[in-house]
Amino acid sequence: MNRNFNGLEIIEYSRRHDALVKAIRSADLDHFVATTTDNIFYLTGATFEPLERPFFLIIGADGSRRMLVPAMERDHMGKAWGIEASCVLTYREFPAPPGQGWAEQLLNTNLSESSFGFDDSTPLSVAAVLLKSGGRASDPIGELRMVKSRGEIVQIERAARYADWGVNEILRKAWNGASAAETYMPSQSLQRKIIREVTDWDALATKVIAGAWPAPISAEPHSVPRLTDRLRGGPHVAMVLTRVNGYAAESERTFFTQTPTSHERDMFCLIESARKIAFALIRPGMECAEIDAAVNRFLGDAGFAEFQTRLHRCGHGFGLGNHEAPWIAEGSTHVLQQNMVISIEPGLYEQGVGGYRHSDTVLVTADGYRSLTLAPLDIESLTLTRTTLRHRLNSWAVGKALGMSGRTAP
Repeated sequence: MNRNFNGLEIIEYSRRHDALVKAIRSADLDHFVATTTDNIFYLTGATFEPLERPFFLIIGADGSRRMLVPAMERDHMGKAWGIEASCVLTYREFPAPPGQGWAEQLLNTNLSESSFGFDDSTPLSVAAVLLKSGGRASDPIGELRMVKSRGEIVQIERAARYADWGVNEILRKAWNGASAAETYMPSQSLQRKIIREVTDWDALATKVIAGAWPAPISAEPHSVPRLTDRLRGGPHVAMVLTRVNGYAAESERTFFTQTPTSHERDMFCLIESARKIAFALIRPGMECAEIDAAVNRFLGDAGFAEFQTRLHRCGHGFGLGNHEAPWIAEGSTHVLQQNMVISIEPGLYEQGVGGYRHSDTVLVTADGYRSLTLAPLDIESLTLTRTTLRHRLNSWAVGKALGMSGRTAP
């Protein structure tokens, strides 16, 4: 399965390769072994599902490129940039007979006779072999991935537009009494929309998560609502995370399906003020830790204890994943640079009541920032108290399709 790369892609992959070779030489290594799907994708454009069969991309300080892959994937890796067919090495199906598995074949590449590094996020079972062979874990590719090229920014912008579309669909389907199941349905619509509109759609590099976290479970941002959970009083959070052909974004909004109380309005406004503090600090040269610290000082002064209601950092980076460096957190050593892409998402969470968080995907520019997500932010637009016949018909159709009529709603 050979793939033809256009001129811009060739320039992009060549730039990444040259930057990594420079980093390998600077670290006084002979080789670097990329083992993770994201890092191999970053350097080759090839997507795959490793399962129990690891893939290896071996980059030499001399600029050489080799891959070691399961034998069944040899032809498939014809789509990898910069790898000659003769440089795709293979191993027997897992579990292989003695001497023919990936570990033995990897050592046959003479890695153990050289100084080499490997991804520090390599799974333990693979890392143990590489460490025993004299390798050392490091993250030079992660450092390279933090600053985005123009082509990468275009792809993240596309993912951000789809994330906003998903949020607006969730808000359109939300009403007082709607089930969480109804807010999950835009996931399917969004996936179909991406398939229709992205001409080079890659199923292995595309993922959509979309739904609303109803109060009070919105105070548990990484929980999973039950289909029968209902949007009633309190703050709900619409979350949409997209990854489109390898590049990720997210858009999240706090909204209400009953008129917010004065306390809920105050909490909503407090988070908006915290976001303004964070946004005002975004510029090249700013320490990521200081952005989080400034937000934490503000929320702490407002009376909210850090480990009780402020559950997570102010933000994180985007790229090939929805969570990657740079980390906008007090423990971070990262410094913002132009063309980094980050989230801004300070949150407050009241257990048993609900959570308050907007999240935007944000590009760091030469003199500040540009938000790539543009879903509504004001409390008036995010208060959805109107119930229509369409809402009720959609609720009936979703309940019937999912067989929810016999389930007990909270």
